[in-house]
Amino acid sequence: MNQSKQKLMQSNVTIVGLGLMGGSLALALRNKCASITAIETNKKTCKIALENNIVDHITDNLISEIQSTNILILATPVRTIINTLVNLTETNINNITDKILVLDIGSTKTQIVSQMQLLPHPFIGIGGHPMCGKESAGINNAEASLFQKAVFALTPTSNTNKEMIILAKEIVESIGSIPIELDAKQHDCITAFTSHLPYILSCSLVSTISNYSKSDPTIWKMVSSGFKDTTRLASSDIKMIVDILLTNKNAIKHALTQCRNELDEIEILLDKDSESLTTTLNNIRKTRNTYINTITNNSL
Repeated sequence: MNQSKQKLMQSNVTIVGLGLMGGSLALALRNKCASITAIETNKKTCKIALENNIVDHITDNLISEIQSTNILILATPVRTIINTLVNLTETNINNITDKILVLDIGSTKTQIVSQMQLLPHPFIGIGGHPMCGKESAGINNAEASLFQKAVFALTPTSNTNKEMIILAKEIVESIGSIPIELDAKQHDCITAFTSHLPYILSCSLVSTISNYSKSDPTIWKMVSSGFKDTTRLASSDIKMIVDILLTNKNAIKHALTQCRNELDEIEILLDKDSESLTTTLNNIRKTRNTYINTITNNSL
């Protein structure tokens, strides 16, 4: 058994936030670490977590748990993660010699990693983002298999040492995910296109149909499975999404500009010959199928 696996199995893990992601992570880490404590204030969530043996212990006081924590995972909305990191930076913690890994699973990374770099001893931060989820929020929708075969981005800070990177990758692999290490800014630029833009497009399509329905409500009777599939993301948890959009707005604006350019190109093709339109749509179709097949094969 390698040293990182042994360290994970002997670690006390504290997870801040027991929503869909935090709850799923707790389930996925069951029997892979020494204990799991949750920091949660919602009494209904606490009751569900304890009754279903999702965690070993629940409290609403993070600072009181630090002394016995080896791995701290922040699984709340992005701006709450940042506020928690600020509180940790301002907290005096004495008599702890062992380093504590602080890993978050927020959907944007630049602001989080910047705040992580200010963490004092004994904290060592590394940003994280599992590329998975569901539009249904809350612990009732948590499942241990949520992270299976998903890419899990890790964004080290300037203070992240090799030991903690190895431990973070061990956590990722233990829940069935595929770790990929990249820069926080690069992460946010990429996810603006691959994750945040699709959400905005989903919302814009719903708004377009809704506005049209004011003059012709029959349109709602005509929506098909394609509309349902394309607009699924519009049902996502709003608090989580607002935090994402506000902490990655420059990259998202850039993605929106690029998308508008592509829409304009397709609009222009509508007034051209059918051959030009067919060629462009065929190329888009081939690109989509090629990369979707690549994603599928990489996750096997």
